[in-house]
Amino acid sequence: MQTGACRQSLTVRCGGNYYKNMEKERPQTSSLQNLLGALPDIVYILDGSGHFIYLNSAIQQLGWKPEELLGRHFTEILFEEDRSRVSRDAVLAEIHSQPAFPAIPPKLFDERRSGERMTRNLEVRMLHHDSGEIRYGLVNAYGEPEVSSSLSVVFSNAGPVTFGVIHDNTMTHLYQKSLEENLKAKELQLRETHHRVKNNLQVMASLAHLREMEAHDEATRDILSELIAQIKSMSIIHETLGQTENIEGVDAHDYFLRFAKLMEQTYGYVGSPVSLSTTAEACIVDAETLSFMAMIANELLSNAYRHAFPDKRKGEIRLSFSCRDGSYRLVVSDNGIGFGEQYKGQGVPNAGLGSEIVEALAAQLGGSLKRSSGQGTTIELSVPMTHQVQGE
Repeated sequence: MQTGACRQSLTVRCGGNYYKNMEKERPQTSSLQNLLGALPDIVYILDGSGHFIYLNSAIQQLGWKPEELLGRHFTEILFEEDRSRVSRDAVLAEIHSQPAFPAIPPKLFDERRSGERMTRNLEVRMLHHDSGEIRYGLVNAYGEPEVSSSLSVVFSNAGPVTFGVIHDNTMTHLYQKSLEENLKAKELQLRETHHRVKNNLQVMASLAHLREMEAHDEATRDILSELIAQIKSMSIIHETLGQTENIEGVDAHDYFLRFAKLMEQTYGYVGSPVSLSTTAEACIVDAETLSFMAMIANELLSNAYRHAFPDKRKGEIRLSFSCRDGSYRLVVSDNGIGFGEQYKGQGVPNAGLGSEIVEALAAQLGGSLKRSSGQGTTIELSVPMTHQVQGE
C-alpha cells in the first residue's frame, strides 16, 4: 500500500475509480461509483481515526485530487481555527475537562451519531489547497458502527466509519454577510440621523425658550411653552431611537414615562395642587405614529392643566396607554370641573386651534376620539395598529 493511496481493505481509490478486477466489477458497484462521482457536493468517508478513505471528484473544488487526500486526516482541508471546533477528539477532550456534559450535543465534522442525532448543516471554513482562499461548506455527517451490507461491495472490513456530505455554501455565506454589513451600515446611518434630528429639535426648543423669556404677555408665553413641549416630546422619540438597537420603533412604556415628566415640568410647578399619574404598557410603536399620539396627548394634557382645575383647586390628571386587540389606546382623564356647553364636537373640546390640531392628527392616524364627562373629563384616542399615517 502506497502512502496517500487507498488502504488495503478498500476496493476504491482516486475518488471512486475501482482498480480491482475492473473487468469483473459488480453492476451495483459501478452504479454507486457513477452516482457519487456525478454529485456536485463533496462526499467523504472517514475511518475510525478520522482519516479519509473515500472522496468523490467534487473535492477538486478545493484544489485537491481525491488520491492526494486518501489516508490523510480530515483536518487537512479545514481552516486552522475550525479544526478544534469540529474535530471529535478535540471536542471530547474539552468536554471531559468540564464538570458536566453539555445539554446540547456538539456538532462534529467526523460525527459518529446516526438518526436524529446526526450532524446537520454544520458550517465549516475550508482552505483551497492552491490559493489558500477560504471556502464555506455545510456538513451533514453520521456514523455507523460497521459498514452496512448495501455498501459491502465497496468496502470490506472497514470497521467504524463516518459518512458525510459537504455542500459549498460560499456564495450564500458571502451574500448573507454582505446583507448583514449593509444592514449594520444603514442602522448606523439611521441612528446618526435620529441623533442629528434630536439635536436640531433641541436647538429649536432652546430658541423658542429664549423667545418665551422675552415675551411680555401671558398668552404669548403659554403658546411658546406649549410649542416647546411639542418639540421636546418629538425630541425624546428621536433620542430613544438613536440609542436603541430596535430600529422598528420605540418602547411606549419607557417613552410615556419620560413624556409625563416633561409634561409635569412644562405645565406644573413646585407645590402645584394638580398631580399627573401615568401608566403605559410595554410595546413597540413606530416613531411616526408615536409622534402624532404624543402631540395629541400634549394638547389634551395642556387643556386639562389649564382649564380643568380653576382657582388652583386640587386634582389629578391620568394618562394611560395600552396596546391590545389590534389597537393603540391613549386615554387622558381628570377629576376636574368637566366640560360644559362651550365644549362641542365628536371627541374633544371645540375651543380653538388646539382642538382642531387634535382632530386633524387623529384623522391622519385613522383613529377615533371619544369623550365622556362625569366626575371630570375623559378623552380616549383609539388607533388601529396596522394603520399607516396619512400624509397631508
